[in-house]
Amino acid sequence: MLSTIEELINSYNPKNPNEMKLALREVVQSIVLIGLSRANFFAKASFYGGTALRIFYGLNRFSENLDFTLNEVNESFTLEPYIKSIKEVALSYGFNINVEIKPKKINTPIEGAFAKLNTYQTFISLNLNDQLTNVLHKNEILKVKFEVDCNPSLEFNVESKWLSNPEFAIVNVLDLESLFAGKLHAILCRNYKNNIKGRDYYDFIFYINKGVKPNLTYLRNKLIESNKLNENDEFNIEILKNMLRDKFNEIDFNQVKQDAQKFAIKNENLSFYCKELFIDCLNKL
Repeated sequence: MLSTIEELINSYNPKNPNEMKLALREVVQSIVLIGLSRANFFAKASFYGGTALRIFYGLNRFSENLDFTLNEVNESFTLEPYIKSIKEVALSYGFNINVEIKPKKINTPIEGAFAKLNTYQTFISLNLNDQLTNVLHKNEILKVKFEVDCNPSLEFNVESKWLSNPEFAIVNVLDLESLFAGKLHAILCRNYKNNIKGRDYYDFIFYINKGVKPNLTYLRNKLIESNKLNENDEFNIEILKNMLRDKFNEIDFNQVKQDAQKFAIKNENLSFYCKELFIDCLNKL
């Protein structure tokens, strides 16, 4: 009889080692969320970002990290009290996860940690596809980073959602309007030079197709925090459209497609991505 975790990973129908690792990453992400939920983390914090959008709102792409925001500013916050709960949940599923607080090299309001486990040994213990498992490096470590913003921009809205796999757990998540605002902030403010985060643009299309309207108050606060706006600057939907239009005009959409394709599920065709498409989407904001 298959274990819950085996059934969960097999439900992805992985065809190659990379797909197996992506499925395992999502399982580890869920284990972290369950551990945090059991330790009452979500009384103080909320889940946001691409992984939140995938798990709770149906985004059709994989995501790497877990991002959280405190519900109010607390720069003395630490993840330390929640580590034990995450490890206990992992052990209940036979995972020997090592959770380490990320050391700070500079003074920052971001509190981070890594959940790590040996990929090969985990797949062996789960009796997964030998043909796929045997090509893995025996010392390969899968890492899931999770971070908490301890000095967040405020005015976001939150919903309580139930995680259902591999078990039920309550998680506070930013609503779609606030998540969209966060994504627009990322598009406008990320500065990766030639390393464009194509997944940001993939998510933009997701929000547009869902008819989501961004939380402008929250977005304005985040843009002020990033020095993209001043406190007294006017900000409305038309100003936002102009800012996004300028960004789309300077982006290399070949790089957007290449990056987004790595995270798309089932080898989704993104060849239609182009500047004209994204500029046209502004009419739906």
